[in-house]
Amino acid sequence: MGDLFVGRNSHLSALNDQLAQVIAGAPRLVLVDGPAGIGKTALIGRFLAGHPGAEVLKGCGEENETGLPFGLLDQLLSPHTEQAVPRPPAADAPTVGSRLLDVLGELQTRNAGPLVLLVDDAHWADSSSLQALAFALRRLRADRVLTVVVLREADDPALPEGLRRLLIGEGALRLTLSGLTAGEVCELAAASTGPLPPTAVVRLLDHTAGNPLHVKALLEQVPPAHLMSATFLLPAPLGYARLIEQRLAGCTDEAQALVAAASVLGMSCPLHAAARLAELKLPLPALEEAVGAGLLDETPEPGGPRVSFPHPMLRATVYRRLGPVLRHALHRSAAGQSDTAFGRLQHLVHAAQGPDDALAGQLADLAHSEAAARRWGTAAPLLRDAARLARAERDRERYGVEAVEALLWEGRRDEAQVLFDELPGDACSTAHRYARALMLPFDGDIRQAEPLLRDAWSICDSAADPELASYIAGQLSFMALSLNHGLQAAEWAEQALRLSARRASSTMLRYARMTGYGLSGDIGRGLAVAAELPDASLVAVADVDLLCGRGLLRMWSGDLENAERDLREALFICRDGPMMLRIVAMLEMGLTQYGLGAWEEAALCLESAASLTDDTGNELHLTVHAAAARVLAARGDYERAEWHLDQVPDIPVTPGTVMTESRRVRAFLAILRGQPDAAAAELLPLLEADAAEGLCEPMAAPWRDLLAEAFVGLGRLDEADRVLTAFEALAAARGHRAAQATDCRVRGELLAARHEPDAAEDVFRAGLAHAARVTAPYERARLQLALGELLRRTGRRAAAAQTLQAAHETLTALGAVPLLERCARELAGCGTSGAARFRSMPPDSGPVLTPQELAVARLAASGLTNRQVARELVLSVKTVEYHLGHAYAKLGISSRVGLVAKFPPGPVSAG
Repeated sequence: MGDLFVGRNSHLSALNDQLAQVIAGAPRLVLVDGPAGIGKTALIGRFLAGHPGAEVLKGCGEENETGLPFGLLDQLLSPHTEQAVPRPPAADAPTVGSRLLDVLGELQTRNAGPLVLLVDDAHWADSSSLQALAFALRRLRADRVLTVVVLREADDPALPEGLRRLLIGEGALRLTLSGLTAGEVCELAAASTGPLPPTAVVRLLDHTAGNPLHVKALLEQVPPAHLMSATFLLPAPLGYARLIEQRLAGCTDEAQALVAAASVLGMSCPLHAAARLAELKLPLPALEEAVGAGLLDETPEPGGPRVSFPHPMLRATVYRRLGPVLRHALHRSAAGQSDTAFGRLQHLVHAAQGPDDALAGQLADLAHSEAAARRWGTAAPLLRDAARLARAERDRERYGVEAVEALLWEGRRDEAQVLFDELPGDACSTAHRYARALMLPFDGDIRQAEPLLRDAWSICDSAADPELASYIAGQLSFMALSLNHGLQAAEWAEQALRLSARRASSTMLRYARMTGYGLSGDIGRGLAVAAELPDASLVAVADVDLLCGRGLLRMWSGDLENAERDLREALFICRDGPMMLRIVAMLEMGLTQYGLGAWEEAALCLESAASLTDDTGNELHLTVHAAAARVLAARGDYERAEWHLDQVPDIPVTPGTVMTESRRVRAFLAILRGQPDAAAAELLPLLEADAAEGLCEPMAAPWRDLLAEAFVGLGRLDEADRVLTAFEALAAARGHRAAQATDCRVRGELLAARHEPDAAEDVFRAGLAHAARVTAPYERARLQLALGELLRRTGRRAAAAQTLQAAHETLTALGAVPLLERCARELAGCGTSGAARFRSMPPDSGPVLTPQELAVARLAASGLTNRQVARELVLSVKTVEYHLGHAYAKLGISSRVGLVAKFPPGPVSAG
């Protein structure tokens, strides 16, 4: 009777339509939701039975394994690849999501038919798997993949926010199942026990609300005569549990033992694991009996059969029926047989009979290892269990606070609030205050978080509790960085590291310390933190945070070539995670390539990083989008630049403002468009917020030069002078040649506006001397353009044309369209015989490729295979083939040979 299926024709038709689109080359996503027993799994089973040619990757969430990292992804991938799913601490959700993309690409290459990626009971799946799944789904563009996600409620709080947005978004189809109709109940009854009169059908329908599972249970349990009798009281849906118990009672002891062991191991498990736990040497007869009774299903696999429960309610019934003594014994035995530390501890948690400090300590130790690898989603449930098992209130409070922190870093703010509300201990304690301060920035209230953290620090006994003191000091360091207080950030980071060396790898405190010194203008002191770091090629994985810090400080100091060497190696080390450091390295690499003049590579790197921040909810989301917008604005791709800026909220400026990047980029974009008033409006509020040294540094956060330039454009020359004086004083004090070149350019424009052409020319030439001593092609070209304009306006056309021609060549190589157009107009105004040669667009302009097509084409031209390109850009191979095909068509070529001609390698020369 378990195989009976009625109705759902419209749902089956919708699923068939989705699969037809997949076969045509368009990936599709379907959400199937509805209450327990409503027939979700049966619907998918009937649908798949109609498409035997489809390759199916199936995984099922399990109630007892919601904290097992990548348990669901392991189910999906292990039958289809010999490579094991990467495990923490070597992998994070994006890394495993990339592995899923690899396998999907391999299967599409091997199989002509479509792929069906099925995730059943997603509400019980582990968070890390669901995040990896969302990461992969966002990167399917031209893949023959139908993804079906089955869960009870679309708004289930256990779902990561990124996956929930995908499931309820416009690109997904939602199929919500409700109870069977009277006709379908009648059909089901006729197929199982024989036809029922309408009155019996109505009774059955009213009693079960059309729930197929309950209807089937009653049809098996209640004689037809009783169904038709108005005087017979139908049993409640709990009768389903009694039915399962009756089936179990009819089985042999061996079959009962096998089913009981399977219920302890989850919704599904290898037969050999259940047999070992049940102490059965010959499990096949017991399995055959359990399958025949409808208690288990069998799936043949290369390594031996896999057993699973037909429905979660069935497994829950069996598990509850065990009783505390047997349940405890089985979990203890399962813990001893588990081959993973996580699995062993989870079974011990289920076997616990009360507080257990030793077990709580083991859970916390594993959680700390996960946190060190930024696997917050795995650390949180471990810490929550530790808090429940600890005896002392102080330990329960500590573990609870750490669980709150892990949930916040995972982006699960609502769950963190629930856990915070359950914290034991005094609401005014140090740990409570620290936890409240952690939550405030996630609510956009960073200004109140800092005094609360300082308050927590003031009452914390660092000698008695150095670990908690380290937590607070570390957060104060990151808070200071957010507020642009560089020296404070460095000092708090040093304090945190002194109190607890364990926090170094998990929280990037060494990187924060280096960045803080850089923001305060003391590059040398920041580099001294990494003084013992070897050449980039010899840096160990554990020190990649120091490598990123050294790359950042070298970039800020103008040592771009060595910065690029550091960051390129950091990217290689971080290619498989952790994602936070990978994004940091990509951001810094993009900015370094922008400074070097490799703008195509910079745009590719920063847009890829922005995509990763979108998919992972990374805290660098705002900074990366702003950086990508700057590069695109310089190239004249205003529409794409504005799209990136739209992803950055407009944050009001207050003393010690948190967010300045977007304001600087909006001002830069306004100046390129000839809108100095708009640029000034963006930057004027920063004048009142520059007490923090990070807002003053010309290396790390230049904005005064932009404001001075806007004032010159508005004719507010005295204000421009005052703003520029402060900028040039720091640039000279730091000896930062690129900043001094910028200062000379704006100062020269100010002098020209004051009708002092001789002084302006001297300053422009001084700026060119500064630019010649560093790698600064864009600033050098801007100085040449400004000098050429001055020379033309003072009647020296031949000299102007020579200077403008040099600017034009660099701007063309960069692809700096806005300034290139201005340069071309100036050359035309010189009236030289060669002026007609100069165009307002780069010489290789042609069909416009999308950013994704351009990224794929450039990497393919560099010699990478499609699979290597896919891994570099974190896309599926089919998506790479799709973009490459479009690029070929637009460029009028048919092979990689043509790509090499279109995209020769190498950045712009600094000469």
